[in-house]
Amino acid sequence: MPLISYPYITRILGPVNLGKINYVDFLGQLFIIFAAFGIPVYAIREIAVVRNDAVKRAALIQEMVLLHSLFALLAAVIFILVTIGQWNSSLLLYVFALANILLSAYSFEWYLQGMEAFRFAAIRTIVVRIVMLVALFLLINNVQDYPYYSGIFTAGFLLMAVFNGYKVVRDNHFVKQPLQLRKHLRPLWHFFLTTSAISIYIYFDTILLQQLTHNERAVGYYTTIIKLVKICLVVLLAVGSVLMPRLSFLASTGNTTAIKTHLDKSLLFIVTLGIPISAGLYLLAPEIIEVVAGEAFLPAVPVMKILALLPLAIGLSNLFCFQTLIPFNKEKIFLRSVIIGGITSVALNILLIPYLAEQGAAWANIFTEVIISIITGWFAYKIIRFYISPRVIIQTIITCLLFVPLILLCRSVFSSPLYILLAAISCCVALFGVLQYFLFRNAAVRETIAFIFQTLKPKS
Repeated sequence: MPLISYPYITRILGPVNLGKINYVDFLGQLFIIFAAFGIPVYAIREIAVVRNDAVKRAALIQEMVLLHSLFALLAAVIFILVTIGQWNSSLLLYVFALANILLSAYSFEWYLQGMEAFRFAAIRTIVVRIVMLVALFLLINNVQDYPYYSGIFTAGFLLMAVFNGYKVVRDNHFVKQPLQLRKHLRPLWHFFLTTSAISIYIYFDTILLQQLTHNERAVGYYTTIIKLVKICLVVLLAVGSVLMPRLSFLASTGNTTAIKTHLDKSLLFIVTLGIPISAGLYLLAPEIIEVVAGEAFLPAVPVMKILALLPLAIGLSNLFCFQTLIPFNKEKIFLRSVIIGGITSVALNILLIPYLAEQGAAWANIFTEVIISIITGWFAYKIIRFYISPRVIIQTIITCLLFVPLILLCRSVFSSPLYILLAAISCCVALFGVLQYFLFRNAAVRETIAFIFQTLKPKS
């Protein structure tokens, strides 16, 4: 969906207006994390554990919703007090951000993930995204329409909450019973500190970029590239979303053999897919930006090249944190790791942004993610001795090196960035699939292709 909408949005709104939108959005996301108080991650694990006990599950849902509502209301009040002086410049943007903070208490994504209701989530997401896509093309026609962009996402957030709330009510029988809120506060406090530290290096770099440069164009370049790069993370992070509740359940039963099998496959999948994605982002940065974002964003090509390693780094840290440390109740280790990352991020952003602007923020971002991946990987390995053959890594890198002559050939044959991008992606994907399947016999590639053919095969 972003690949369909973003080429239109970036050309209509431009770097400056997207800089305004993304700054307020990232600021709002910061308060949404504070409002969550660690509930989304904690609740996934807890729902997965009590999923087969209807009484405990219903009580847990009520406790999580009540706590989340109280924290969201508090976060909304603080958001108003902190930002009220800036509302005159972009009133609607701040109103929509405030609405998002309040709505975050009723998203119920943690329930769907904990119950592994991924089919429902997929259908719901497709329906809501199509509605949002139609609204984007209908309502945004010139630069003055930029507040509607945020409004459409708020409306989508509301639709998601309605769909999810319907499923929660349909699946559970709620009765009046004493709620035990206090028992959740101590573990939630650890998750809150962890998510707060994570928010520092996910969102605070954009806020620092705006405050240190006062350049909305630089913010527009940086945030747009971040969103483009993170589109490629969808598949890698989907693995974590699917496996975290399953691993939490297995950890509660002590089945370490099954956990190791899942983690080994997950690591193989992330490395096999993450390395070529990062290589493609680096090598095709000019074409990706010109096709998806437009010529106005071409000065951000160096930013994309710096951030090209981000999908692999985040994919690995997601594996180590949310698929290993969290299911095994190692919140304190996770917290220490992300605090180190948060401190590193703030220090590097303050040092680099005044001299390198958006490129400085990009260097700080990628260095922080690599540091967190290394630290969390070390601790995760102490819990479960997951393994990937060095041969697989070398074979994947060798295959990606062959992308270089293919891309140069495509640039010599075609002049249009769109044709270069389409041809290069097609050739590189085909080359990667053939070599990994037939020559290197990569298990992740072979299983994925077998699954696709099995899914597409007509059923009798």
